[in-house]
Amino acid sequence: MKKYFFRFKGLLSVNIFIIILTAVANVYLAFILKSIVDIGTNGTVSELKTALVFSLCYVAATFAIGYTRKFLEALYIKKTLIALKNDVFSKILGQNLKSFNEENSAKYISLITNDINIVEQDYFINILQIIYNAVSFVIATFAIIKMNVYITIGVFIVGAVTIIIPMVFGKKLGKNKNIYSDNLGIFTTKVKDMFSGFEVIKSFNIEDKIQDEYKISNYRVENSKYKYLLLSAFVDGLSEIGGFLMFFTAIGLGTYFVIKGELTVGAMIATVQLMNNIVGPLVIVSTRLNKVKAVKLIGEKLVKFAGKNQNCDSGIDKLSFEKGITFENVNFCYSKERKTLDSVSLNIKKGSKYAIVGGSGSGKSTLLKLFLRYYEDFEGAIKIDGVDNREIKVSDLYKLITVIHQNVFMFDNSIGENITLFREYGEVDIKRAVKLSGLEELVDRLSGGLDSNVGENGCNLSGGEKQRVAIARALIKNTPILILDEATSSLDNETAYNIEKSILDIDELTCMVVTHKLVDEILRMYDGIIVVNNGRIEEIGSFDELTQKKGYFFSLYNITKEDLVK
Repeated sequence: MKKYFFRFKGLLSVNIFIIILTAVANVYLAFILKSIVDIGTNGTVSELKTALVFSLCYVAATFAIGYTRKFLEALYIKKTLIALKNDVFSKILGQNLKSFNEENSAKYISLITNDINIVEQDYFINILQIIYNAVSFVIATFAIIKMNVYITIGVFIVGAVTIIIPMVFGKKLGKNKNIYSDNLGIFTTKVKDMFSGFEVIKSFNIEDKIQDEYKISNYRVENSKYKYLLLSAFVDGLSEIGGFLMFFTAIGLGTYFVIKGELTVGAMIATVQLMNNIVGPLVIVSTRLNKVKAVKLIGEKLVKFAGKNQNCDSGIDKLSFEKGITFENVNFCYSKERKTLDSVSLNIKKGSKYAIVGGSGSGKSTLLKLFLRYYEDFEGAIKIDGVDNREIKVSDLYKLITVIHQNVFMFDNSIGENITLFREYGEVDIKRAVKLSGLEELVDRLSGGLDSNVGENGCNLSGGEKQRVAIARALIKNTPILILDEATSSLDNETAYNIEKSILDIDELTCMVVTHKLVDEILRMYDGIIVVNNGRIEEIGSFDELTQKKGYFFSLYNITKEDLVK
């Protein structure tokens, strides 16, 4: 966290300067009180008036300094947290798909919300408070020494207890705080999963089971917080006892020296006031130091993640697609038990359109994922114009390729923004994408047209309408390579046929389309059909060639045809 604490050194320095001014102003109050009380015993009315006018000026100055301090502190915290959260989010976004999927997405949400909120309160704000109270303590200590050195000695002998307490309990508090943070992350994960699976919960009538799981997780997070707060309250209580002892020591010794005639009443009042700037800060520093130490493990987790190596966009520049795509003896497995792809070799020329078909789990979608570099730990090579796709800059790769997924994600925004994905496109380009994707009827029907909001993850649209939006967002990007992974699965055959025909009629566009719809009218439009079975390329050919061959594709096609008849 030190890196972020000192990220804005100039603003931090200004904060520390105004903190020192605030501390000086607060300590100086003791001397104003001493002056007024001493005037009351030995002074004149004229001197009292002057002192009161000065006091009013002091109050005004203290307000101005205090407000400036709060303003600068808020500005510093804002800039620091923006930097920290941006770094953490950037590293999350910079991961490849495999690394990202190693953690539940709710853990990332917990990291940039719960953990950062804890760090904000218990680290950044606390350290600024510690600096303020430490400065107040030092200035007040020098002031009270000037008043009476014996009172100072007595106070610090008693105050040693308050200083020792954080050292004794710091590690235990840190452990309890980290357990609370971990349980909070688990709780966030469970709640996200429960809300994401709301339809399943209702349709399978498992509300009671989910309620029980929620109660257990909720209890764990609140119980871990309770244990931390209980220990923290105990430590704070011990520190406060030490503070009271210091305070009564100062009053006792001050009264003794007044009786002895070695201290004026005004000086004793000033001593008591100064004790507020010694006892209070000492107690606060000790308790807040505990909180800073307690958040250490959480801070380390954030810094470790923010500093995590991400896949930098390095590699070969590739801004055009000229010849074709080749898969050269590609082997890949998600786990060691079974190969997902086994010795796959393909050659797809520029401008050609291929359908990829096969049974469930045969490796169709995995072919596309490797091509898109979602996973890079495969054997063999996948090349674009003879260049290994793993050597091409990721940003350049996605300037050449657009993918339409089966599971469409929609931003809670307008239809238009979900098509353009917040980029600027001309009206002609938008209308073309809307027409080719079959969205015209929907857009014309809605009163808001393209400005109509789709709702959270497209809840205001049907599955088929969401897929049309996904197709439109892919077509408007106008890349030379288009990948469809079951992109028309939610559409009826006629709509799917019209959309696929529109796509396949685009000259120079190279397409790889994973589909389970073995409809001859659609399949005849492709240059070739790639048939995948158990991770291997079983057959490649046109629709007529494969049906005449009467091999694996022919059996798949007949099974699908029989299902359609039924």
